[in-house]
Amino acid sequence: MITDLFKTIHFTHQEKTIVKYIQDNPEDILNYNAKELSKLIYVSSPTIIRFTQKLGFKGYQDFQLSYVKEYMLLKKNQTKSLNKESTIEDVIITIPNIYSQVIDETKHMIQKSVYVRTINYMLQAKQIDFYANDNNYSQVQSACLKLTSLGIRAQAYNTINQKYVDSLNPQEVLSFVVSHTGRNKTIVDAAYELRKKRVRVIAITGPLDPTLKLICNESLYIYSSTNESIKEMFSYGISLNYILDILVMGVAIKKKNNSKTQ
Repeated sequence: MITDLFKTIHFTHQEKTIVKYIQDNPEDILNYNAKELSKLIYVSSPTIIRFTQKLGFKGYQDFQLSYVKEYMLLKKNQTKSLNKESTIEDVIITIPNIYSQVIDETKHMIQKSVYVRTINYMLQAKQIDFYANDNNYSQVQSACLKLTSLGIRAQAYNTINQKYVDSLNPQEVLSFVVSHTGRNKTIVDAAYELRKKRVRVIAITGPLDPTLKLICNESLYIYSSTNESIKEMFSYGISLNYILDILVMGVAIKKKNNSKTQ
């Protein structure tokens, strides 16, 4: 999320002024172009444009479109906050809204072309490996079972096995590395060793930290937040399951279509 990027990037004094203005007046981004906004904030238009580029956008218009989508999505999916005083009725009512919000936010980060390439890589590989820790590990294990049921060899690992990596034929293996923070040392090390071996590696990671995605060939973006609320305890899992199910379903459909043409 753009608001999370505000917390992770080092800004100049002028850029901090822009951040504060956006936080205090979010709807102005919806209504004003870069030149109009610069007059309201008392900074130059080029400063506004450089600020948006620092956030990873091509320019102000690209930033504006993404911000509008995010803002409208948050307005649409505002949910009651869960806390230690919440009742079971609160939980029952709120959880479906959280599922919907997390899936919507993940969907807005999807780059269709990357998913198409990834599914093709999965169909071409003789072996698919997933590397993940903690809760992510059990979820990729589930994806492996689904892929195995489709006749695809898939295995989950929670750490790198150097002997196994050394024995790999990089032309036959596709590896996924999973970390919602993007900086899990075990997973980053695994990605690094696999890339040294020239294995194609796909990151499933959050957009806030570039460490993991810079090592990998492609990146699929998972929901990620710096907020440590109760909601975040399982939001990552919802997002990861959604991504994995897209991949598995995409593979299943293409395999079925390929079998019809043969």
